[in-house]
Amino acid sequence: MAHPTLHPTTPPAPTAPAAGPRAGSAPASAGAAGVAPTAPAARSGAVSATPLAPARPGQAPTAPAARAGAVSDAPRTPARPGPPHTPAPGARVVATGMLAVALSLSAGALAGGALQEFLDRMAGVFALVSLSVSVMLGVASVFRDVLPPALRQFAQNAHRAAGLAGVGFLLVHIGVKVAGERIAASDALLGSGNLLVDLGSLAAQLFVLALITGLWRGVFATRRWIRPFRFLHGLAYAAWAAGIVHGLGAGRTPAPWVTVGYGLCLAATAAALAYRWGRGRRR
Repeated sequence: MAHPTLHPTTPPAPTAPAAGPRAGSAPASAGAAGVAPTAPAARSGAVSATPLAPARPGQAPTAPAARAGAVSDAPRTPARPGPPHTPAPGARVVATGMLAVALSLSAGALAGGALQEFLDRMAGVFALVSLSVSVMLGVASVFRDVLPPALRQFAQNAHRAAGLAGVGFLLVHIGVKVAGERIAASDALLGSGNLLVDLGSLAAQLFVLALITGLWRGVFATRRWIRPFRFLHGLAYAAWAAGIVHGLGAGRTPAPWVTVGYGLCLAATAAALAYRWGRGRRR
């Protein structure tokens, strides 16, 4: 009787005994059906080998989030304190300005004879002409679509120089009138009751305020203070109009060509301001 042929079978590989739970550790919970078991948490200080997140079509892969407490290598942009071309005046500049104001106001008392008579007649004219040039240059310097950058920079510098000269002649004009007893110092500051003379006092105060805000432009050059700066510095337009009325009415009778010249300056400046404000509203 033939015995059946027995085929040898491969014995199963021995399995390692399951590691029991360590003392004090909670047993792992079984995962939900169909969910792959999660990898153990990375040890503290270990570098994560998490691959880049898959990118969407047309988008570069993103790197994993930085670990808590990691220092970024990206350079930080330093905070900008203000425009570099208009820093706030220091103590020396303020002291020098106060000395210049004192000397300008006392020029009438220090001068005498023919020089005092000349300043009495012409200081106000020089002040009004210089301030008129400053106002018109200030209006022209804001038209970026008309003037090239180099010419705009020149107009701004000339605007500031003419403004300084105009306020200086204005202080000399006031000092000469007070020294010649044409007006009292209190009336020049607070008003005398004469409308044409008081317009000159108002113009002087507003021009000084416009000069101060211009010197401290770097302090106002932020989004928070730009509107107050524009309002305070823009008072120079009202000061200029009051100064023209004062100059043409309170002093000597001007020649016809002087009146026509100031009228043309007023009309040109008004047209430039209307164009500027209209362009700003369209934007």
